[in-house]
Amino acid sequence: MPDGAQQSTAGTYFFMLTLGGAEAAGFFKECSGLSSEHQVVDHTTTDQQGKALVQKFPGQMKWSNITLKRGVDNENQLWTWRKQVIDGDIKGARKDGQIEIMDWEGTAVVTYKFVGAWPCRYSAPGVNAAGNEILVEEIEIAHEGFERV
Repeated sequence: MPDGAQQSTAGTYFFMLTLGGAEAAGFFKECSGLSSEHQVVDHTTTDQQGKALVQKFPGQMKWSNITLKRGVDNENQLWTWRKQVIDGDIKGARKDGQIEIMDWEGTAVVTYKFVGAWPCRYSAPGVNAAGNEILVEEIEIAHEGFERV
C-alpha cells in the first residue's frame, strides 16, 4: 500500500431495510443469509482409453433466506407484513426491497437489492422478568434473488 494511503474496509454497524420503494421498514443490528449457491452436478464420461473423467457443472440455483434481528420498538410494520402472509395474501405481501449496510455515520457502505420477497418467519422476543437483556425480534425473508448494487 502506498505511503499515506488508507485501507477502506467497512465496519458493519447496522442495516436498513426498505420494502417496495417505501421509507425504511426498520433498522437492524444483525443480518444474515445474503448468499447464493448452485448445486454441483457431476457429469462422468470416459476418455479414449476408458478412464473416467468427471466434469462439474452448475445445477439449480438456490438463494438463502435473509434473517434480520433488531431490538423491539413500537413499530409494527414487520408484523403487519408477516400477517399478510398468515392471512393468505401472498401476492400482496411480495415486495422488492433492499438492505443497506450503514456505517456509524449513517452512510450506506453497500446495498443489496432483492426481488419477490415475503416474510416466511417472524419471531417475537422471549421475555424473562428477572433478566435485563434487550428484547430482540427477528424476521426471515424468502426471496427470488438479490444483487449487490
